[in-house]
Amino acid sequence: MFKSSYIVFIFLLVFTNSVQAQRILTGYVKDLFGKGIEGATVSILGTENRTSTDLDGFYKLRVDAKPPYKLEVTSIGYIAQSALLKGNENYKDIQLKRDERVLETANVRGQTENQRRVNEIKRSGFNVSVIDMNRYANQTANVNQILRTAPGVTIREDGGLGSNFVFRINGLAAKIYIDGVPMDDFGPAMSLNNIPVNLVDRVEIYKGVVPAFLGSDALGGAVNIITKQRNRHFLDLSYSYGSFNTHQASLVGMYTNPKSKLSIRTNAFYNYSDNDYKMYTEEKYGILIQKVIDNKFVTIDEARRFHDRYYSSMGQIEVGLRDKSWADQFFVGLTYSGNNKQNQLGATINKPFGGNWTESAYIMPTISYKKQNFLIHRLYADMYANYGYDVTRNRDTATYNYEWGGRPIANSTGNTPNREKYIRDNTSSLLGRINLNYDFDESRTQSLNLNYNISTNDRQTYDKILNHNTSGLPKNMIKHIAGLAWQSQWFDKRLVANLAFKYYGIDTYQKIDERKYDDNNQYLSGDIVTQTNYLGNTGYSIAARYRIFKDGGVKFSAERAYKLPEMTAIYGNNFNILSNWDLKPENSDNLNGGFYYNTFFDQNHFINIDLSGFYRLAKDYQNTRIVTDNGQDKFQYYNIPGVKIYGGSFEARYGYKDVITVAFNGSYDRAIDNQKYTNENNQQVSATYGYQIPNRPWVYGNLDLSFAQNDWFSKGSRTQINWTTQYTKWFYLSDSHLGSLASKNYIPTQLVHSLLLSYSWNRNRYNLSGEARNIFDERAYDNFRLQKPGRAFYVKFRVSIL
Repeated sequence: MFKSSYIVFIFLLVFTNSVQAQRILTGYVKDLFGKGIEGATVSILGTENRTSTDLDGFYKLRVDAKPPYKLEVTSIGYIAQSALLKGNENYKDIQLKRDERVLETANVRGQTENQRRVNEIKRSGFNVSVIDMNRYANQTANVNQILRTAPGVTIREDGGLGSNFVFRINGLAAKIYIDGVPMDDFGPAMSLNNIPVNLVDRVEIYKGVVPAFLGSDALGGAVNIITKQRNRHFLDLSYSYGSFNTHQASLVGMYTNPKSKLSIRTNAFYNYSDNDYKMYTEEKYGILIQKVIDNKFVTIDEARRFHDRYYSSMGQIEVGLRDKSWADQFFVGLTYSGNNKQNQLGATINKPFGGNWTESAYIMPTISYKKQNFLIHRLYADMYANYGYDVTRNRDTATYNYEWGGRPIANSTGNTPNREKYIRDNTSSLLGRINLNYDFDESRTQSLNLNYNISTNDRQTYDKILNHNTSGLPKNMIKHIAGLAWQSQWFDKRLVANLAFKYYGIDTYQKIDERKYDDNNQYLSGDIVTQTNYLGNTGYSIAARYRIFKDGGVKFSAERAYKLPEMTAIYGNNFNILSNWDLKPENSDNLNGGFYYNTFFDQNHFINIDLSGFYRLAKDYQNTRIVTDNGQDKFQYYNIPGVKIYGGSFEARYGYKDVITVAFNGSYDRAIDNQKYTNENNQQVSATYGYQIPNRPWVYGNLDLSFAQNDWFSKGSRTQINWTTQYTKWFYLSDSHLGSLASKNYIPTQLVHSLLLSYSWNRNRYNLSGEARNIFDERAYDNFRLQKPGRAFYVKFRVSIL
């Protein structure tokens, strides 16, 4: 018995010493401004124990040394830092100071994929800015709300959560990507105003010329949303609740087996809102909220939206392998998304709906492959393909329109009480993309990029009550975009230039019913007709950056670019957007110039200044107008023959350590009708020539003040306060040159303030935040004076497990 107890005692002693000798030390390596330093080396002096930090600056290190021991952290561009640990610590944060003696050191070998990509962006000749979305991880905002604070960006929403929106950069249509894949290929539920900030690492905003590897057909620029991807295990969960019965939840996580390199990553979100915010009468702007009292329409001061509920969800899982001899990354995945949107309004607030809604279900399998040194040395390959299938249903079970008191009123179409409108769209899509990049030397001073994208969309529309058996007539669109780009660096990399050529092709096809019938439903004439159209165009661009001195330089770009119409623009959406088969691709000749200056001083302060200007001559400019269809106001895309757009933007940012940040930006873009004559055969001067294009903001800006403090209430905690202000100058809703000054229709100046308070503890594992948007209940408008939500409050809880 004694011998057995002795053996157990010896075993426990050895085990305890073993555990003590193999402790796990974790922490973050950050700069003085609180930003994680990726790729820093963390080691225990005198041992072989070492590791590197990840994208967030996080490290996890096995410690075999007996206490006390010395921890050392090094990183290129920073002064090495060491700390003596007594042995009882299992968590240690390190801050590194910048080494001013080290200029732009480029460490190509051993870079992570993210380091390589960020350095490419910084060194490129493109006018690009990067938003670190981890700064906003505790906010209840979606990606849309953060993006609209960037200079030169306008996002025009129709209402609250889940509403339709128009996205432009410097006045022209911009393309949106998720990890380099067009967002159009992710289904209706996957949009900027649905994606939570927790799912995103960074957002790249390209203004003007867009890199060839994105395969873009955008004019004003492009946005590339980079989702969270890590080599380590992690899980991030969040839930928020707020005004208008709004619920938002998100999940993102990854697991990688260290031996087999088998990886599983997942993303998911859920959004719900009643969107029952108040609408207000504004007689001086022509906004009248009316209800029926004693069988008469009477104008009332305010009313709540009563049929505008929205919910959406998305789940994505990818399984694959990393760091294999045949692939750096190989993943297969499956994405499901769906949404349901009640449609209370069409293009205006005059005729609310009561029984109209749209719902969709989308499923998409994917496959992706990435490899450095593909087939030959220094050739990088990125290949991706997906197949999507979407079922969208548009239903209207109401036999009446409604007034703002919620009371049904007879509609103008005379529908019988039992009639149900039911339209189903079946849409399938296929996307294939290949991107090849070859570096002529190890330092990447000369590179050649080849990119090809092909996407197809097939739609069939079924109407439950449509006569003459024309349901299911097909509509089809195929897009081809190919790009070849050469990037070069000269004069010790002070000059970076990018020359590119692109081909844009669009092939459209549809069957339409041109048959005519008499009142007795007897055939008279006509047939089901097939229409086809193919358009091909070639564009080109040059983008350059010259570093004048260490902290500043200039950028310049010029291009001829094209924006191909989307499915909805040509074929409509069977609800509030009418089709326009004759819609043409938008094209533009663009010039962009800018100056940047970024500097650190006293190790505690930084200043960033960015100035840019642009000039665009656009042809067949795509805009929206209101068209009356069967007594209802609807949108329709149309071409304006010629538009001249010019303007500029600025951004100034100041920071003190990771305590105070002040950011201020402003934008100006003016769009002028540049088509002098009504048509080519008529020399009559157009009535709108030389006047500003209506229904678009032209002066806008943002202010962001942030104050943060660590360890206020407990060790490892962080308290942060943010104040944001968004400004939009008034703009004309209709043609500015028609009518008297008093009668001109316009959207008033808007100044919207919001406040955020967040608290994180246990080294950022637990996070609680409260947000007040539009604190002073400012009247906020967008497209055609559709009112947006007023004052609103939200609370969010987030858990981040490493």
